[in-house]
Amino acid sequence: MFNGLLLVDKPKNITSNQTLKVLKKRLNIKKAGIVGILDPLAHGMLPILFGEATKFSSYIESYEKKYEVICQLGSVSTTGDEEGTLTPYMHNNLKLLNEYSIRMKIKKFLGESLQTPPMHSGLKVNGQKLYHLARKGIVVPRKPRKIFIHDLQLLKFQESILKLSIVCSKGTYIRTLVEEIGKELLVGAYVKDLKRVEIGRYKKDSMIKLDQIKSLSIKKSNYFIDISAILSDEDSFILSDLETKKIRMGQPVYRFSKFHNKLVTIYNKNNIIGIAVIKNNCIYPKRLINFNE
Repeated sequence: MFNGLLLVDKPKNITSNQTLKVLKKRLNIKKAGIVGILDPLAHGMLPILFGEATKFSSYIESYEKKYEVICQLGSVSTTGDEEGTLTPYMHNNLKLLNEYSIRMKIKKFLGESLQTPPMHSGLKVNGQKLYHLARKGIVVPRKPRKIFIHDLQLLKFQESILKLSIVCSKGTYIRTLVEEIGKELLVGAYVKDLKRVEIGRYKKDSMIKLDQIKSLSIKKSNYFIDISAILSDEDSFILSDLETKKIRMGQPVYRFSKFHNKLVTIYNKNNIIGIAVIKNNCIYPKRLINFNE
């Protein structure tokens, strides 16, 4: 069974779901899922979990993400990117901009804030995806959500092009952030190119090109991340055969520990069993792996 993670370098102009379908067909795998969908025009790191690893998507989903974005200044877009209708920004302040003023102004976006999801997004409201409504010219109220910008760096400013590096929390819409930056700079802006380069501890050199994945032999490569590696940030406990049997029957097992109400990984010999919660000196099963499925 193919149980693990691949960090696919998704190309532009293909949806995340199309990327998933291509891999499922090439690898002849039924059980697989995406963590953190990228727009068709975006490219870069797309985590795809296979087999029993799909049970642990929340571990990757919660990581902060790093993007490199090229912004076009001087115009705004109805979709926040090149796909939309472009309009020159009124009272363009472009000639007054310089690197110093940009660095000073973008500092205000660091930290926690509320962001309203754009209409052109895959978010669902009353069971309908927003972008389906947006294409019909329908605008509905959206509830602002908390986001956190951990780092925001100016990489390049040349004429009307701005390149930024952004490290942000789950749920951040980069197109919306770029629009807000454009307003703050009094020039307007939209996304010209967007690449996700890192997710949590996974760096850009962990990515594999889509056309490099041709068969299950990819499991033997350095690009394949098994379940133990996915969960390696957690403390772990080794269980005996008897304790393993009890855990698989849903029963807690005693284990003296300084931890309380903490997630841990559990093993039988060198084989990972899953994740559990330890509290009051007992290990309770939470999410177990069945490699026989």
